[in-house]
Amino acid sequence: MTKILHVSDTHLGNRQYRSNTRRSDFADAFDATVDIAIEEEVDAVIHTGDLFDDPSPDVPTVNRCLDTVSRLAEADIPFLAIVGNHERKRDEQWMDIIKRFGNTTRLSPSPTRISGKDGANPVDLYGFDAVRSPAWDNYDFTMEEPEDDDGVSLLCMHELFEPLVPPHRGDPYHLEEFLDRLNFLPDGLALGDYHSTCNTDVDGVKAFYPGATERTKVSESRDPCVYVIEVANGDFSLRTRTVESAGRENVPRDFLVVNIEFEDGHGIDHVEQRIEEEAQGESISEKVVVVRLRGEDVPVTVNDVYELLAQKDVAVPHVDDKRQVNVEFDFDWEDGEIDDIDQMLDEELSELSLSNLTAEAEDLVRDESVDDDEIRVEMNHRIRTAQEDRWGEATLEER
Repeated sequence: MTKILHVSDTHLGNRQYRSNTRRSDFADAFDATVDIAIEEEVDAVIHTGDLFDDPSPDVPTVNRCLDTVSRLAEADIPFLAIVGNHERKRDEQWMDIIKRFGNTTRLSPSPTRISGKDGANPVDLYGFDAVRSPAWDNYDFTMEEPEDDDGVSLLCMHELFEPLVPPHRGDPYHLEEFLDRLNFLPDGLALGDYHSTCNTDVDGVKAFYPGATERTKVSESRDPCVYVIEVANGDFSLRTRTVESAGRENVPRDFLVVNIEFEDGHGIDHVEQRIEEEAQGESISEKVVVVRLRGEDVPVTVNDVYELLAQKDVAVPHVDDKRQVNVEFDFDWEDGEIDDIDQMLDEELSELSLSNLTAEAEDLVRDESVDDDEIRVEMNHRIRTAQEDRWGEATLEER
C-alpha cells in the first residue's frame, strides 16, 4: 500500500488578532502534521496551497517552515506542493526556494510518480497553482498523460468548487464543468482553499478538501484536519486525522467565543459572568478568547474587557465591539420620509459612483455577523484578487 498525507492551508505567518502567539500556533500546527506523517510512515506529503498566509512572510516564519520541511527530508519523506492564492508572488515562488531541499517538488501538469516502499501501487501526482478569473476562463488545463496506466492519478489544485463549497462561500466554480475541460480524468482531485473537511464523487472522480490546519476564523468551528490517502490495487481511500491527534499541547489552540448582549445597567461584572458561563469551569488561560459586545452602549469600554482578560491570563484575547450607539442626530426630514437608517444609507450610496470592491467593503462593515478581523482578512483577499484581475502579472511600474 502507498500512503500519502494530504495537508493544506497552513497559512504560516498568520498573526491572527495581531498576536505573535497565533503566528507560532500556525507554525506548530504545520509541524504537528509532520508528526502525523512520520507516525503513519507515509510515502509522501502533498500540500495543496496557502503554505504561507502572505506573499512576503517574515524571516521567523520562513525559518519555521524550513525547519518543518527539513524534518520531512530527514525522514526521507517527499514534500510535494502547489502555490495558493495567499502566497503567490509575481516571479519566483516560495516553493521554488523550498524545493532546494532534495525532498521537495513543485507539482506541475507533468506527472510526478511516487510509490510504496516496495515500488508497488504507484501514484502519479499533478498540480496547478491557484488560478483566478479572468484567467480561469481561458486557462489551459492540459496534463501530460502518464506513460504507464498501472497507477492512481491525483490532481492537486487550490480552488473552490461546488458542490463541496456552498455557493455563498467565495463564488465557487462548478466541478463538473471543470472536469469537462480536462484532457483526461484523474482518479482524484486533492483540493485546497476551503477550510472544511469534505469530499464527494463527480463523474467517477473523488474530490476532497482536508481543511485548514489551524482555525483562521471564528466561524471555522470544525476540528482542523488532514487526510491520509491510502492507495492499493489501483484505487484509493481517505482517512481523516485531526491535527490534535498528533498529541501536542495546545495544537490546535482552543477557541472560546463569548457573545454578550448588553442591557441598561450591565457593567463589567456582566462580562465576567458571561465568560464564566461559557467556560463551564474550564481554565481559559491557554485559549483564544473572542468576546463579542452587542446590544446597548453601556459604560463598559473595549479596554475594560481587555484588562479583564489580562487578569485571567488569556493567551490570545480579542474583543469585537458592535454595540448600538445611542446618539441623537438632529436630522431635518419630514415625518415618514425615512423609516430605516439602512434604507437611508442605501439611497445615499446609490447616488455615489462606488467601485464593486468599495461596495463590497461597505456591505461587510455593516454586516453585524462579521467580526472586525474577519473583514480585514476577507477584504485583503478580495483586493488581491481584484489586483490580479485588473493587472495580471504586470509590475508596479507597468501598473
